[in-house]
Amino acid sequence: MPMKKLNGSAKILIFMLIACFCLGSCGTEEPVDEQLFACGTSNALSELPWLKEQFELIKNTPFSGIILYQYNSREVIEVQNSLMSSTNQSQYFCDGTKLDFDDPSVYQDFLANRVEVKILYGVNFLGK
Repeated sequence: MPMKKLNGSAKILIFMLIACFCLGSCGTEEPVDEQLFACGTSNALSELPWLKEQFELIKNTPFSGIILYQYNSREVIEVQNSLMSSTNQSQYFCDGTKLDFDDPSVYQDFLANRVEVKILYGVNFLGK
């Protein structure tokens, strides 16, 4: 069966489709490290000033970590450090507001109902 020749407008249409496909598949944005994405930033450890400060304090401490949790439908970042007390009151909302766990029952609720999203830095040595 003989093939039909494409007319000029069909050739242009095919060329435009190929060009759109090629140009559309080329990303210009830098890749995002999903491991560090938290609190609406691509790198929470460097983009949130309060967290950057906390990170600088613990980065050279053995058995330390920064963990992202979901708690009561909000992101909560916990800073863990082996030199902290066993009560570890180092949980923060994304804006840097520290959670108030002076009431032991509130802290127990946090422990029971938090969901680990990911480890932003180090290890989670306090457990899930």
